[in-house]
Amino acid sequence: MSTLIDSRLVGQSIKHLRLSKNWTQDYLADTVGYSVRNLRRIENDGTASIDVVNTFADIFEVSALDILSGDVFLP
Repeated sequence: MSTLIDSRLVGQSIKHLRLSKNWTQDYLADTVGYSVRNLRRIENDGTASIDVVNTFADIFEVSALDILSGDVFLP
């Protein structure tokens, strides 16, 4: 069985988590050690490796699966 990941959902999840903490893109980029340009690309396109998803999961204290599946939007 194969499960496809919607990359846009990954970007939306990361953006949602960032905004829920009232963090700017500058702050989050500095926190994870990425450029703001790279963070914008991740949020807009959802283009991220599993290592990148794991980094954000650690920062936001959620599972990588929550980011990949969009479960961060659930109350």
